[in-house]
Amino acid sequence: MSDKSSSPGVATDASTLLALSELTDIVFYECSGRRDRDSGEAPLSIQIALGREKLGLEVRCRATIAGAGGEYVADASAVFTFREPVEATEEAITDFAARVGVMAVYPYLRESITQSSAKLGLQRPVLRLLRPGEVSLTITDQVGEGASELAQHGKG
Repeated sequence: MSDKSSSPGVATDASTLLALSELTDIVFYECSGRRDRDSGEAPLSIQIALGREKLGLEVRCRATIAGAGGEYVADASAVFTFREPVEATEEAITDFAARVGVMAVYPYLRESITQSSAKLGLQRPVLRLLRPGEVSLTITDQVGEGASELAQHGKG
């Protein structure tokens, strides 16, 4: 535990959560691409949802993008397991999700969209790199597994 904990067992920063966690799975919920000559260009949009338990955290990202005759969706989550039960502040969870969770799942979203465009024989969209500090989240509601409402976060 970091010295930044206000009491034993309460994580108050992302580095404490990172020290106690391990990426244990990447789960895909949807991978799709379709031809649509009439669709206009739509910048990359990422919706983010969190699922929390004492022994884990799931950061789910749904990416959508359109252009060059295709529309694409990639919906996947990074599942983190904690070595011990962890209580964490909202700030610690939010920071961990933005700095670690989204960064862990993003390469899988990029690969899924690239593969979908290749299978359709369309020009592949190149999703730019996400850099530290570019993702900022506000947790307004917590969602569990299979939730359909995701907090909107647009990136272009």
